Amino acid sequence: MGLDKIYDVVGIGCCAFDIVVEVDRYPEADEKAPIRGMRFQGGGLVATALIAVARLGGTCAYVGPLGDDYFAQFCVDDFAKEGVDTSFIRRVPGASVVLAIIIACPKAGTRMIVGTGEKNPSAVEDDIPEDVIRRARALHIDNFQPAPALKAARIARSAGVPVTMDLEFGGRRADEFLAVGDYIIVPLAFARRRYGAEQPEEGARALFEETAPKGAKAAVVTAGARGSFAVWADGAMHQPAYRAPTVVDTTGCGDVFHGAFALGLARGWGIERILGFASAVAALKCRKLGGRAGIPTEAEVREFLSSAEPLT
Repeated sequence: MGLDKIYDVVGIGCCAFDIVVEVDRYPEADEKAPIRGMRFQGGGLVATALIAVARLGGTCAYVGPLGDDYFAQFCVDDFAKEGVDTSFIRRVPGASVVLAIIIACPKAGTRMIVGTGEKNPSAVEDDIPEDVIRRARALHIDNFQPAPALKAARIARSAGVPVTMDLEFGGRRADEFLAVGDYIIVPLAFARRRYGAEQPEEGARALFEETAPKGAKAAVVTAGARGSFAVWADGAMHQPAYRAPTVVDTTGCGDVFHGAFALGLARGWGIERILGFASAVAALKCRKLGGRAGIPTEAEVREFLSSAEPLT
């Protein structure tokens, strides 16, 4: 086990098995429609963020329990293939992972997701390797299984390790998460529900106003093709989304944005550089079907940024 290793990013959160299909159009009720393509891929918020970290050249580890069936083994094998350390995964007999079916429609630029976590094992606080988190350069969490993620965030903060978080799952225990995050990145839908914000700038400012007194260093609201807006103590900026070479599937764009952001923190970059880098990673991910197939390497990102065009 990598107990003495220092990782760029340690991640605790959702891991999924995705069945991704591509269609020319969504069928009406009681109608059949042909599938243009189908892929099996790993998925999940934190898990996909870590794949992005690894593919971009960072070191990382996934922490938490997974089952022992085919779907869980696929996810563990995918981590290993991509270079994500699996030493801290606890295997649970008879359990699985989150299962999701994703229907992508490139012509519409949209996708639909249905899923279940019914057989996903519950994480416990004992799953958290405290020494590993204290030595990490960044911790990335979501609120899929709140108790261990919150414990990890508190450990990281006490050790001066920056905490990034993805609060997509309906704001579950949001008050507690917002009190322990350093770099809080949420979709516009979250800011709309919590603050009534209709614009990313409005949402980011409200998010930072709430979390800065609790120790947050920056707040970021993402808004798809509209880009992202960040606010921190002595600055604010809008980062445009970049025009992707081709858009096949937007699944996972937010996840890889988070992974690239956490890696930028681990490397000591400033927020402006991190946001541009993360936006480029998200744009390039759109090239292929599924949340992971299109994740770029760092060399691809550098080449892309040399001529990237903003959408807005």
